[in-house]
Amino acid sequence: MPSADELFLAVIDDHRLHPRHRGPLPSANRVARRDNLSCGDICTVQLRLDPEGRIAEVAFTGAGCALSQASASLLTVCVTGLPASAIPALYQQIHDTVTTGRPPEGTDLGDLAALGSVHARPARHSCALLAWQAILAAIASPAV
Repeated sequence: MPSADELFLAVIDDHRLHPRHRGPLPSANRVARRDNLSCGDICTVQLRLDPEGRIAEVAFTGAGCALSQASASLLTVCVTGLPASAIPALYQQIHDTVTTGRPPEGTDLGDLAALGSVHARPARHSCALLAWQAILAAIASPAV
């Protein structure tokens, strides 16, 4: 069985090398950008909410370290189809996982659990959470 660090590296490398949903989303009706001033990462999340408030499509653009870009890619895979109202609770689970090294009890975060390996590197927490902060802002933003 792979160690948590091996899982982290495999998941992050996969999403770094093969980012999902990277690029502009012309049909977006919500957009937000967040910058990580401590290391220069930039992430813009674009999403399209359907009339029922579900995330029908999501994409990201940006630049930065492998972790910030891989986390954005993971986000796009995870949130597609979810109600926008579920994102704040999911963000809290991701935040807790990143800061403590383990998902909250009773949750199954799938590949997102790999972000827990960042907990031992507090300077990298902001890299792992950047896209998640951007999607929260996008959901709260007015429709474009």
